[in-house]
Amino acid sequence: MKNILAFSGSNNPDSINEKLVQSVIERYSNCDIRFIDLKKFDAPMYSQDIQSRGIPQTILELYKIFQESEGFIVASPEHNGLPSAFLKNTIDWLSIINQKFFDNKPVLLLSTSPGATGAKTHLGLLANLVHLWGGKLKSTYSLGSFESNFDVNIKRIKNDLEIEKLDKAFNAFINNDTKAVKSNKEVVESYFEAFTNGNLDEVLHVFHPNCYIVSVKEEERSTEQLHGIYRTREEAKQFLNNIISLFETKDFTVDTVVEANGNLVIAKGKFSHLVKSSGKLFNSNWVQLCIIEDEMIKEYRFYEDSAALIEALSIEHA
Repeated sequence: MKNILAFSGSNNPDSINEKLVQSVIERYSNCDIRFIDLKKFDAPMYSQDIQSRGIPQTILELYKIFQESEGFIVASPEHNGLPSAFLKNTIDWLSIINQKFFDNKPVLLLSTSPGATGAKTHLGLLANLVHLWGGKLKSTYSLGSFESNFDVNIKRIKNDLEIEKLDKAFNAFINNDTKAVKSNKEVVESYFEAFTNGNLDEVLHVFHPNCYIVSVKEEERSTEQLHGIYRTREEAKQFLNNIISLFETKDFTVDTVVEANGNLVIAKGKFSHLVKSSGKLFNSNWVQLCIIEDEMIKEYRFYEDSAALIEALSIEHA
């Protein structure tokens, strides 16, 4: 990939996100990456009234640069859980010219913050919007605890583990054969699709190797017990086997899947299971909470009507 455009969505002259994106350019200096300072393309706060007088010349110039570029690295600061007003305003103006201003080109999203999450919360929001702007999101990277993990004197990340994560994200971005990254919602939807199709191998691969599963109650359990804690992908297999041994699923409906803050995905629906031991139907609404990491389910919590299960398990004698 040639002519990659990199910029920060901050108008702070001492922006840590700009420091991060500059360090990325330096680390991958063998790649054709060009930095632009968005502050030089500033425009008035978007309004229809201002638009009626014409699109600002700075935005027209910026759009031309976007057209000439083959890929984009965007470092976005987080303000109150959202992208900066400065970046949002730039996006608003570009989308007036062309809603899909990324023009089906690859995008790498970056963020950093003084806090431990590295502004990851709002990056999830941006990740879900990139396709609306015509971008092919290839990867994301968030650097937490900027002061601890970044050396401002040598202008680079000093944490080896973080460097490894950045390399992985950048390689996914630069490699045109790499599929676009799944959103957190899409990860959970792929889990439901595999589950309803009975593809248990595919279900297992949606779980993180070090996943943590809570089925109804957060307490230790015996091997054959359905409800309780499961750890790792290997125990996730036991979780699925326990479901299969106890129930024959008659219906499993997903009503809602929504993303929340902190890589959390919330889903709800209803199911109808035939309890094999009693021959009774177990009907229940359900709620599922998932935390996503590396496009896999790292933490999984599932809640159902326990009283209805107890009733369905009971065997009536004549």
